[in-house]
Amino acid sequence: MIALLALLVNVAAGFTVTADREPIEIRIPLVNSREIDVGELAARISALTGVRIKPPVGKLLLPVAGVGGSLSRTTLGAILGDDARLEVDQGVLVVNVDRRVLDPDRLPGWTESVQRLAEHVDREAKRRAKYGMRALKSYRPNDLSRPTICLVHGLNSSSGGFVHMITPLEEAGYGLVVYDYPYNRNLTESSAQFARDWQAFRRLVGEKHPWAIVAHSMGALVARSFVEDPAVSTVSEISSLIMVAPVNQGSSLAKAQTFLQLLNGVQAIQNKKTTEALAHLGDGLGEAAEDLTPGSRFLTALNRRTRRDGVPYHIVAGDAGIVSGEARRTVEERINAIRKERGLLGGLTRFATADLSTRLDEVSDGFGDGCVSVASSRLPGVTDHVVIHANHAELIRAPLLFANPGPVACMPYLLRWLDENRSQANGNGPGQSR
Repeated sequence: MIALLALLVNVAAGFTVTADREPIEIRIPLVNSREIDVGELAARISALTGVRIKPPVGKLLLPVAGVGGSLSRTTLGAILGDDARLEVDQGVLVVNVDRRVLDPDRLPGWTESVQRLAEHVDREAKRRAKYGMRALKSYRPNDLSRPTICLVHGLNSSSGGFVHMITPLEEAGYGLVVYDYPYNRNLTESSAQFARDWQAFRRLVGEKHPWAIVAHSMGALVARSFVEDPAVSTVSEISSLIMVAPVNQGSSLAKAQTFLQLLNGVQAIQNKKTTEALAHLGDGLGEAAEDLTPGSRFLTALNRRTRRDGVPYHIVAGDAGIVSGEARRTVEERINAIRKERGLLGGLTRFATADLSTRLDEVSDGFGDGCVSVASSRLPGVTDHVVIHANHAELIRAPLLFANPGPVACMPYLLRWLDENRSQANGNGPGQSR
């Protein structure tokens, strides 16, 4: 599938090669065995072809090998034009530039293309600069009368997904810090970045008091990676961890993310929306989705950890699925009937539906919220686990589905837990613990 998409993109791009002069060869070593710094690429092209451009001040890493590598190279080729050809050779990006770009009648156009590449780098770097910890106006460092909550979003989302939760939390007397990150990067990278950003922000503002963390969906894994790693966090920094629809045991639906990202990248390239394509590719291409798959290396390692002593854990999950009980039974009956058949069809069906029950739990009413099953939200050692009849978006009222303000399904539980943990920290009551 990936090879086919790459072929279609290359055909759509209409790449041509001229060979009547030996090309100028530019070689850029890959970072992490698959990425290049596009700013370095622009600078090297400028130097070796002798064109003067305003050098980019930002940094943009783009995958040019592995999944999506062909799409990235096609996007860069679309920016540079038909006079440049890009390929990967043994850990190096090789760019061959037709020497005729240096001819007087073609040099202005080539200079414009290289400058456009540099401008794309700065534009993307500026967009990505919005990632990290950001304080809302309600945040007051070291103000015991206004404790802080850090909100962490999940897959296919941003801190904007919490828009309906912000006012109720602030009106209840809490200060808010939101965390944004590229949700398609691998979770080991995102978790490490979260730890760095958390510590850097707290140092910058001189924060000494603990924060509560409220994390939705995949964000719960990023938060857990921080909370449950004594090497990067201390108990004194964290007043509680509240997970909303967490993917603690993974979700098979995440497998569709890589394909969707590839499709979005292809469409952006074909529509000549190179800025949009770079955003898709620079933020990762379904790497987080691989980590979300049940049994992934990331989940296996994370779930080997024990809960952090001294940190109260809470979970609220939803069971308003998109498939009714009757529809589920019909699907299971039909699949099971085919499974019993002998021959190729029966064998393929048995292979393809080996985890059918788990997949159906994620989307079936009474078993999951349409994305995450109730069973997958559970975490050994956490007894404060509540299930309410709401879907994955309704739990936090994601803005894409709910344009108008309204009740947030998880809010009564969040406010109760936050208040109890606050009282516990102040020595006024037992509070809730894991």
